[in-house]
Amino acid sequence: MLKRVALGILALLAVVSIAGAIWVRSVFTKDTVRQALATQISAAIGQPVVVDGIGASFYPRVTVTLDGVSVGVPARVRIEKLRLGTGLRALFSRQIVGGTVRLDGAVVTLPLPPLATASSTPSAGSGSPLEIVSIDEIVLNDVRVVSGGRTLRGDIVAVPHGDAVTLKSIALAAEDTRLAGEGEITNVAGPVGTLAIRAETLNFTRILDFLTAFSGGAGLSGPAARGNGPIPATNLALSLQATRATMGTLALDALRGRARVVPEGVSFDAIEFGVFGGRYTGSLKVSSDDVPVYRLGADLSNIDVAAMTAFAGSPGFISGRLTGRVDFAGNGADAAAVLTKTHGTARIAIRDGVVKRLGLVKSIVVATSGRADAQVPSGTSSSDEPFTALGATLAIGGGAARTSDLRFESPDVLMRSAGSLRLDGSAIDLRGDVQLSDALTKQAGRDLVRYTQEEGRVTLPVTVTGSAAAPSVHVDMAAAAGRAIKNRVHEELKKGLDRLFKRVP
Repeated sequence: MLKRVALGILALLAVVSIAGAIWVRSVFTKDTVRQALATQISAAIGQPVVVDGIGASFYPRVTVTLDGVSVGVPARVRIEKLRLGTGLRALFSRQIVGGTVRLDGAVVTLPLPPLATASSTPSAGSGSPLEIVSIDEIVLNDVRVVSGGRTLRGDIVAVPHGDAVTLKSIALAAEDTRLAGEGEITNVAGPVGTLAIRAETLNFTRILDFLTAFSGGAGLSGPAARGNGPIPATNLALSLQATRATMGTLALDALRGRARVVPEGVSFDAIEFGVFGGRYTGSLKVSSDDVPVYRLGADLSNIDVAAMTAFAGSPGFISGRLTGRVDFAGNGADAAAVLTKTHGTARIAIRDGVVKRLGLVKSIVVATSGRADAQVPSGTSSSDEPFTALGATLAIGGGAARTSDLRFESPDVLMRSAGSLRLDGSAIDLRGDVQLSDALTKQAGRDLVRYTQEEGRVTLPVTVTGSAAAPSVHVDMAAAAGRAIKNRVHEELKKGLDRLFKRVP
C-alpha cells in the first residue's frame, strides 16, 4: 500500500513538474517578454540593451534566462547568460519580486557609458507581460573586468539597495594575483564607496596599474560622463593586505595599506611592507597620467644593503644595515627612466658593514711610506674596508646622488667627504679628509704626525673616484704638503713666541 502511495506521489510530482515547465515556457519565453525585459533593463541603467534570446525553467525555482545580453553602443558589457530567478508568484502576477540575478560569462570593458541611478526600478507599465519589481541579490560568475589593458577575472556577490550596492564577497584573479574581499558602494555611477581587499600573494604593480587606469578615465563612468550631469567622480577608499607581494621583480612581505582612488590617481596615505630584510613605512602616490608620476615619503629600517645594491645592479659593493628617511618624486615607464627622472632627498645611516675593494688604509700607508709594497697594519684587510657607521644626507636628481656631509667611520679611519655618485654605481667622485685612528697615528712616523696632524691624528686629503665595482682612492700628497707647511709655520711661530715671552721680564 505504501509503495503504491509513494509511486503515486512521484507520478504526481512528475506531472506537476512537466506541467509547470510547460506553463513557465508558455508564459516567459515569448518574444514580447524578451523585448519587455530588455526595455526595463535599458530604462533602469539609461543605456540601450539588446537581448538575443530567452528561455525559462521551473525547477528548483522559476527562472528566466536571457542569452547574449549586450549593453551600450558599442557594447561595453556582454553577458553570455543572464538568469532572473523568482518565486511561483511570478506565474500569476507577472512580476519578479525579491528576485535573484545571476550573470555567467560577463565581460565588462571600462569605462562604461553614463549609467542612470534610481532608487527603484522604473515601472514596466500595466500592459507589460513581465515586470521586474525588485532584486535581492546579484551574482556575477566568471566575470571579466577590463581596464587600461588589464583584466581581472572572478566572482562577485552583490546586494543592491537603492543607488547603493553591498558587495558581500569579491573573488578576483589576474595572472599571479588572487584577491578576496568585500565592500560597500554608495553610488555605482562613480563609483563611490569602500573596499577591503586581501590576498595571499599580490602583484602590486599590476594592481597599481589597474587602479591608476581605473581612476584616470577607465572607471565605471569615464571622464566624459562626469561632465554631463550630477554623476559623481570616482572616489574609492581601499584597504589592502597581502601576506606576500611583488613589485616588478622586487619581493615584498606583509604588505598593508590604506589607499584612495580618485580621478587624479591612486594615493596610499599609509603603506608598509617588508623589503630587503627590513621595513618600508610611509606614503605612496601615483598619478593616472600616460606616464605615471609618483611621489613617496617613507622611513626605512634595518634594510640589508648588500641585497638592495645587488637588486639595483651593483652586487658585491657594500654591506651593512640601513636606516633612514627618503622623500622622492619622479616619473618614468621603466627602471632606467625612473633612475634619471627621480629627484628628492634622503638621509641614510648604515651600520656594521664593509665597502668592498675600497682600500683606504692601504692607500694611505702606501702614499705616506713612498713604497708600493708597504704592509698595512696586522688584522686590516688590504682592500675591503669594514666600517661601524656610514652616514650622509643625499640630494637626488639627474640619476645621481650628491652629498656634502658623508661620514665614514671604522676602527682604523674616519673619513669626511663631499661629492657625488651615480645611482647605478657607474661613477664615484668624492673629496675630503681621512683621519687615522689613535692606534695608527701612534704607528706613523714622528714627522708625519707633526706635519699632517689635526686634532692629534694623522689627517690626509683624499679623493675617491672610479665606480662602485672598482673604486680608486688617491691621497693628495701635494695638499698634504701644503698642510705640512702650514703646520710647520704654526710650530715655528709658536716656538718663536715662546722664546720671546721667556726673554721678556
